[in-house]
Amino acid sequence: MMLPTLSPATGPRTSRLLRRLILRTLEAGRWMAVLVSALPAIAAAQYCTPDQCDECDLNNCRISCCYDPPELWLVNTRCAPKCSNLDAGFERISVKRYDANCRRFVAESWDSLIAQEASMPTLIFAHGNTLQHDGAMNQCWDVYHRLRCCPGPKRLVFWSWPAQVVYKRPIIKPRELVMKNLRIKLVYAEYQGYYMAKLVERMSMTQRVTIGGHSYGGIMAATAAHYLGGGELRGLTLAGGQPVERANFRLAIVSGAFDNDAMCPGCRYGQSFVAAEKAYVTRNRYDSTLQRWPEISYRCRKAIGVTGIDANCLGEHAHKLCQQTLSSDVGESHYIEPHLASARFMSALCCIAFPAGRDAATGATSPGGQPSRGPGRSTPAPTSPVDILRDVVPIPGRAWQRGGILN
Repeated sequence: MMLPTLSPATGPRTSRLLRRLILRTLEAGRWMAVLVSALPAIAAAQYCTPDQCDECDLNNCRISCCYDPPELWLVNTRCAPKCSNLDAGFERISVKRYDANCRRFVAESWDSLIAQEASMPTLIFAHGNTLQHDGAMNQCWDVYHRLRCCPGPKRLVFWSWPAQVVYKRPIIKPRELVMKNLRIKLVYAEYQGYYMAKLVERMSMTQRVTIGGHSYGGIMAATAAHYLGGGELRGLTLAGGQPVERANFRLAIVSGAFDNDAMCPGCRYGQSFVAAEKAYVTRNRYDSTLQRWPEISYRCRKAIGVTGIDANCLGEHAHKLCQQTLSSDVGESHYIEPHLASARFMSALCCIAFPAGRDAATGATSPGGQPSRGPGRSTPAPTSPVDILRDVVPIPGRAWQRGGILN
């Protein structure tokens, strides 16, 4: 490239300075081009394996959120046994159905919940740690309304479990108090997985059944799949659990708060991938809450919600993994609200959980014939240099302030 001709009126010194400035600008441009071309490799190198899914478009943002809401059921285990007598306690769990006409929940039974299972696909979803029932219900309604982004008939079974703070004695040091609460809640979540597995075992699976959860709720989903796959945990095995893949059975782990290798075959929840036909996992290396997980883990492992799963550990089950990086969508947040506000996340969840959602996840047009975006944030997939840079460099500013495993 030729440098511009400078007028003698500018003076020799000014001329030299301008030429030097132009040369440096051109050099900076070349370095920027190199950086932009290298960004995809840098972003991919953050994790053991890149995002993958052989069924859904993980970068789709064009979804319509104008479909019918799901049929809503509520399972409340807060008054059931937490750690023992679980088989007897299963019959004491509260089951309710939301009557949209009367705008209230009505008491039902396991039999009535299971009787309607064959009529539409079902998503069983558990909330995270620390929430009392009122807070859990707020999250329930958030999930309920956002599932309008998923086309077709569908059913949401929201799982409210005893996640409220257990230990409050002031004589315990604050850090010790937090750690004690986190670890007893991890125990509760694993036993809740047994309850969830007992429910799924009774289902016919003629329609798709997806069990999932956010944060500690992800423990419940992974544990339930482990039991269904014939696994043993805390001295329990599930009657009917077998090490075979169950057609129409899927997992959805959102910001999972447990060790990143726990679902690998042979590990703590190692039978989960054996039982499931697909497992959807989100990850975010900037999750400001889960970055502290190695301090909580008994094995000092990083959280699955930070690194995701190393697909290399899955062997013959690697094709079942659908893994999505949401760093550019949710920033430093661990919480469920920014996930629900992400069009990419909702598109992937609809595709995994509901057969009719697959068209939306592959970029199909809205009912009006034009591509559409749902309400809330619709952050594009990190395919442009700017979006990739957001995944490589932490996003400035404050993270979301609600919920989480530690507060």
